[in-house]
Amino acid sequence: MASMIQILLNNLFLVGVMVLSTLGITLTFKTANVANFAQGILATVGAFVAAFFFMRMGVDPWISLVGGVVVCFIIGYTIDVLIMSFMSSSGAVGRVMVTLGLILIISAFIPIIFGMIPYNFPRFFAGNFTWEMMGSTFIITRNGLFTFVTSMSITAIIFIALYKTKWGLMVRATASNATVAAMLGINTKRMTALSWGISSACASLAAVFLGAQTTNVHADMMAVIATISLLALVMGGFTSFFGPVIGAIIIPTATAMLAMISGLWANVLLYTFVLLTILIKPMGIFGKKTMEKV
Repeated sequence: MASMIQILLNNLFLVGVMVLSTLGITLTFKTANVANFAQGILATVGAFVAAFFFMRMGVDPWISLVGGVVVCFIIGYTIDVLIMSFMSSSGAVGRVMVTLGLILIISAFIPIIFGMIPYNFPRFFAGNFTWEMMGSTFIITRNGLFTFVTSMSITAIIFIALYKTKWGLMVRATASNATVAAMLGINTKRMTALSWGISSACASLAAVFLGAQTTNVHADMMAVIATISLLALVMGGFTSFFGPVIGAIIIPTATAMLAMISGLWANVLLYTFVLLTILIKPMGIFGKKTMEKV
């Protein structure tokens, strides 16, 4: 039992990173109706920007974090305005192909802009929290706890905004039916662009948190996170906003638990679990079938 709790504590920061990344993918999927495969590489750009500010310009890590998030928000917003908004007639497959193309383009520009020298980023908080419970000693890094608490707090703020503000009402209306929302006077293009910007900002924040925990920033740092975020989107239920976020909490937690059974087969067992879940509930755990009038 003690070892299980310690494993969960070790992976707590990863839950926070996963939640932010999945929330970003959910926002773009719901409003723009596209699975953004390029979010991982966009997030990586944000981490590189933050690391560049810190290492090359000597900027404070906290200000560097804000700089990376702001730059990523602008990039995401611009991508929708200049590219994705003109792809509305190309269908979902065409928009997905654009995001795949963005991966190749951005991946090529990262070494050109930032160079090939490895980047490092410091932890925001050093040291560990240590306490005794049930006759065992438990340890969690201060930075990991900060990442988890901050990620969950930001997620809670965004959900409150989604359901308690005018912006959230317009986003949910756009996600429900963009055509009807536009007829009601909602600027759906602006809502979609804002979703792209917020999505990229959330992903960038997740990447910086990951880089701060590992103290290493590299081009492939968000590849696995982005893949699992898409998995959480399907598993949690892509018809809701909160379902994928719950999926993002379940997946890394389940992986940690399965690692206790077999570290070698943990990922295989996880994907089997996800596959069975989708077979039983094709719309996801919290997904609902949408009824269309004929």
